[in-house]
Amino acid sequence: MTSVTWVRARSALVTAAAILLLAGAAGCDSGDDLGDTPDAAPGSHGTDAPDVTTVVTIEHGEGMNAAHQTKVLDGVSAVIDPWFDQAFLGDFPRSDYAAAFAGFTEGAAEDAQRDLDLLSNAGLSDRIDSATATNRRVRLDVFAPEGHARGVTANFVLDFDTAGDLEQHLRVHGALYLAKVKGEWKVFGYDVEQAVEL
Repeated sequence: MTSVTWVRARSALVTAAAILLLAGAAGCDSGDDLGDTPDAAPGSHGTDAPDVTTVVTIEHGEGMNAAHQTKVLDGVSAVIDPWFDQAFLGDFPRSDYAAAFAGFTEGAAEDAQRDLDLLSNAGLSDRIDSATATNRRVRLDVFAPEGHARGVTANFVLDFDTAGDLEQHLRVHGALYLAKVKGEWKVFGYDVEQAVEL
């Protein structure tokens, strides 16, 4: 059995964009169009339907009413689930991961291509036949002045089992930073760390 160790990836956009997001909240989207997300069921974007559903909760989001909370949960799930499915889960080998970053801004997607071994199973692709989720958990911290979501930090854990030449139980975890872009949530930065076998 082969062991794999990864390091940490942090998008260069995170610091600058986070400061701009917080400092420029007054000029951001009002948050009233939080429901403008593609119609999709969570987890329906991967090569195979997940055996484990993603559990998404709001840890901090003071001031939002129940309707806004639901819209944030649905909108952020519609970004994170496809990333989990297209980057880490399903059948392998796989050579193209572009679909995994469809929910990222252009700049974050470019950064992600440079960090592909950390933000996907690209580094394992030739040694595994499949990867199956055992735990999909996302906790949201929502920046919501006056009850309208302006930005989200999505702290996530994804545990999965690989099959093939490399058979391991692995965990990827970290944070994705999201903001509204033309009415849709997009990842503009990330701080991701992948660990060795659990």
